[in-house]
Order: sequence, then C-alpha cells, then structure tokens
Amino acid sequence: MASGNCCYLVSQFESITGINLPTGCIISINNNINTDYTNSCGYTGQTVGSLNISGYASTEAHLGCPGRAGVQVKWLRKYDCELDKVYFIYLGGGRSYIGGEGHKASLEFEYPVKTKIISASSQSGPSSVFSFTEQTEGRGLSYTGTPISFSTASGPPQISNMGLGTGPYYLQNFNIEVVPGSVPVANYTFAYDI
Repeated sequence: MASGNCCYLVSQFESITGINLPTGCIISINNNINTDYTNSCGYTGQTVGSLNISGYASTEAHLGCPGRAGVQVKWLRKYDCELDKVYFIYLGGGRSYIGGEGHKASLEFEYPVKTKIISASSQSGPSSVFSFTEQTEGRGLSYTGTPISFSTASGPPQISNMGLGTGPYYLQNFNIEVVPGSVPVANYTFAYDI
C-alpha cells in the first residue's frame, strides 16, 4: 500500500501541479527528464525534459474513412556549460506523412512516391474492420485541428511554458490517427530545458 500523498483526483490536476494545460480536451499528459553527463562540463551536462500530451482532435466520432498524419521536427541542441542552458536550434520540418482522410493536416513538401498502408487486427473476431489506404510521404506538416494546431512552415513549432522547466516547449513529434466510429486522438511530444 502506498504511503503519503502520491495519488490525486484528475479534477485537481491544475491546482496541485500548477501546470496550465492548453485549451482543448487533453486526455493524458506525462513527462520525464534525462541528463547527459560529460567530462567537458565537469561531470555535469544538459538536462532536457520530454512532455507527452494526447488530446481529442474533435468532439465527434469520425464517420468517414480512416486517416493518419505525422511529423518529426528537426532540432539541433547545444549546451552552454557556463550558463547551464540548452539551446534548441530549429532545422525545419522533418519526415512527415499523411494518408486517408479526416486528419486536418497537409504536407509542406510532398514526395512523389505513394505507398499502401495496412492496419488490421482480428482481436475482435473475424468480422473486424481493417483499413488499406494510400500514404504520401513528405517533409514538414501543418495541422489545423485541436487541441494544439501548428505549422512547421511558419517557424519553430513551440508552445508557451505550462509550468515544467524553463522556457518554451519545442515540438519533437506529432501524430494523429483517425479511426471510423471513434473520436480522433492527436499525440504530441515536446522537449524543454530544465
């Protein structure tokens, strides 16, 4: 049995943690930190946090065909030993993809090759639905949906500090899965300086 105060009601999240979540329907949040130790800084190094946020991309179940979209954003990290600060230098939108419909995303630059993507599972029995859609690869992404819209074309995709670490949160990865009959969920991973 746990001792002390380690578990709380989700309804008390903001008042207990002091974290100000973005508007929209956030359904999960978690973070962790990692420190890279190095001899050149006297056995210390950069400490970077990782923040994962998932939220509903709509308030209604999707009724069309399945869809998906995602992007990996490219950053160069530089650590200043004297100031104990990590600098995130934006290198542009990285590998991205879109496929199907309902994802509210568009590619910055589209590659000419299209591939077929399969998603199938028989866990719910032989009458389960599977998808077989075309996916387009590219570079960079604009997402106009909720809970956090962004565009890698309009500069570094970042959001304001919500109470963890120092400075803004830098988007590292994004993906959205749109499944017929379900409310779509968007997933974000941000990095931040501790």
